[in-house]
Amino acid sequence: MVTIFSLVSAYRKPNIIFIVADDLGWNDVGWRNPEIKTPNLDRLAKNGVILNSSYVSPTCTPSRNSILTGVYPFRVGLQHSSLLPQDTRHLSLDTPTLPERLKHLGYSTHMIGKWHLGFCDWKHTPVHRGFDSFLGFLNGGQDYYKHKKENTYDFWLNKTVYYPPKGEYSTKTFTRRAVDLFRQHKGKKNPMYLYLSYQAVHTPLQVPKKYERIYKHVTNKDRRTYNGMVTAMDQSVGTILSALRKYKMLGNTIIVFTTDNGGAANIAGSNLPLRGSKTTLWEGGTRGVGFVYSKRLFKRKYVHEGLFHAVDWVPTLLAAAGGKQDKKLDGINQWPMLRGGKPSRRNGFVYSISETSAAIRIGDYKLIVGSPGIYNQWFTIPKTKSFCNSGEVAEDIFLYDNLNNAVRNIRVTSSWFGSTLPGYSY
Repeated sequence: MVTIFSLVSAYRKPNIIFIVADDLGWNDVGWRNPEIKTPNLDRLAKNGVILNSSYVSPTCTPSRNSILTGVYPFRVGLQHSSLLPQDTRHLSLDTPTLPERLKHLGYSTHMIGKWHLGFCDWKHTPVHRGFDSFLGFLNGGQDYYKHKKENTYDFWLNKTVYYPPKGEYSTKTFTRRAVDLFRQHKGKKNPMYLYLSYQAVHTPLQVPKKYERIYKHVTNKDRRTYNGMVTAMDQSVGTILSALRKYKMLGNTIIVFTTDNGGAANIAGSNLPLRGSKTTLWEGGTRGVGFVYSKRLFKRKYVHEGLFHAVDWVPTLLAAAGGKQDKKLDGINQWPMLRGGKPSRRNGFVYSISETSAAIRIGDYKLIVGSPGIYNQWFTIPKTKSFCNSGEVAEDIFLYDNLNNAVRNIRVTSSWFGSTLPGYSY
């Protein structure tokens, strides 16, 4: 029976549920920190593959670009922190998004939650970038109950203003929508792709009081609220799992969970023992919480230490769906790594390149040029920094005075990436 099931499953395109947590810290999940109550995420992670070296950008917009296009943000002008409400930048129309690619493979595609990838024209919004439906907001953040930012209401169902039930917490609104989509999809033969982009645990720090009460022993009020927001999101993930079981979708579904950047230490996020915070090029800003769960995985219940970058999700999930690879992407197909525990195909990646800073990693070595970002913590460092990241989470071992061949190689590679951008010099 196992062999027959495996053969049948191999010819069925999987459903893909891609969950993004906003500003979730490395140390803000239960399997790393018992203070945090995340039983549903813990169960999925421990029965799937925990990605211990999964990298993202230091802020929201660049990471979301990578997740949806498989292209480094500096290629398309989205490396400069997050988009502001008045910003005219957007996802490149020349680069297909993952939902656009999956639609060609027969997928129904849906988005819920935070977009934050440009909305200066309708053609840059989700329903024009590959999604059959969209429920959520276009900006980078808002009140969890009033759905306003700076007195502007921002909540949409496709292209129509949407008003959830009064007083409903947006994490619950997004989860309720996901369950509705699963119910509507029941019995359909085509697969589903759902991009579920929670606002939690981004500011403002807001959560129903019952979740705060779980952490009444925590003396810091912001941390108490933040922890409650994490647990509320975890409970929503549990609701989603129950719905997938109810509608008999879970057995043929790939669930991805990732953060978009590290936790924001100034608003109670924790990346311990990693150095740094959201907005920085340190590991605490760029090494994200991530895992994959699916019964399609041949090897499960372990931690993979291989390098993985946000740009890898597009080619990896395309491979899982039986799609063709696009050699123009910066991402690498890591499906063999996720499915069977093979070594990572990635030996390095670019953290970021901008006018004021750049960072690149090759193997165990990391080079930072210029400012490492806002909330630069711990101590003053030289303008150019080189580190060995092999087991070194604090990033306080300098290789500046005695650059070895590996670090020189990083500098050469960084210069090459910089040469692809006019006006940049590294």
